[in-house]
Amino acid sequence: MIYECQQGHICFSSNGDLNTCAMTGCTKSTIVISPIDIKWFYKISKEGLCIDRKDLHKIIEDPNMPKDVKKQITKIFPHLS
Repeated sequence: MIYECQQGHICFSSNGDLNTCAMTGCTKSTIVISPIDIKWFYKISKEGLCIDRKDLHKIIEDPNMPKDVKKQITKIFPHLS
């Protein structure tokens, strides 16, 4: 699932009930912004990955990121396409 906290942290998490942001040092509550699970991120970290909303474009710009991951991200965050 994909979560977001009030600080603008986006968390890709395999935890089905992420109530608190998983970004290091953040303790804000989260809301689910997408039920989609992008499993590729769990190759980086078993629990998932957090990124600042303002840095999401880096996923799209990364030449090493698989095209299917980029496609899923732009589907969820259309402003990135």
